[in-house]
Amino acid sequence: MDKLKKSYLIGLILGDGYLNPNSGVSLEIVHGHLQKSYIEWKANLIGKIFNCNPPKLYYRKSTNCWKLSKGHRYFKILRRWIYQNKKKHFSKKVLSYLTPESIAIWWMDDGSHSIDHNKKTGRIAAHNFNLYTMTNEEDTQNIISFFKEKHNIIFYPIKRKLKDGTIVYYIKCRTKMGREFCKLIRPYVLPEFYYKLID
Repeated sequence: MDKLKKSYLIGLILGDGYLNPNSGVSLEIVHGHLQKSYIEWKANLIGKIFNCNPPKLYYRKSTNCWKLSKGHRYFKILRRWIYQNKKKHFSKKVLSYLTPESIAIWWMDDGSHSIDHNKKTGRIAAHNFNLYTMTNEEDTQNIISFFKEKHNIIFYPIKRKLKDGTIVYYIKCRTKMGREFCKLIRPYVLPEFYYKLID
């Protein structure tokens, strides 16, 4: 499999994708009912990667979600690379395959953009860009190092304590670095997700 196709798959998995090991390994993706066009786009992308018909979409009435599932022998390799103890592991090796295209997929899934306003004037004080990786400290540092060394974009970690007491991290940058990040991925972000970017 060529590097670009491999990077697309990794981007899909690091975002909202899940590699299900039951009955062989399959890629499963679920999106809410309002994101049907987005999951259709992903289905078409998967069809292009494997030179086959796009996987069918299934609507789950109980959860009001759309789901796709695609099995392939290559997913066994990716699961060994990406998962440790049934959790996604953001190793340096996995991250090294990411391209701006696959980072854009990851961002459309797990990224956010918000604005801080000056309380007195109401003017924009700063833009915030968060990538909700929800990773352990080591994986978080791997991700931060990847963006700094590969793209000269500096993120910093934000610590969060989950309800079960687990400590996880996500990464954040502000206006200056956010502009550079948006330049990197903008050509590959779908129009419906432009709200997650800045000019």
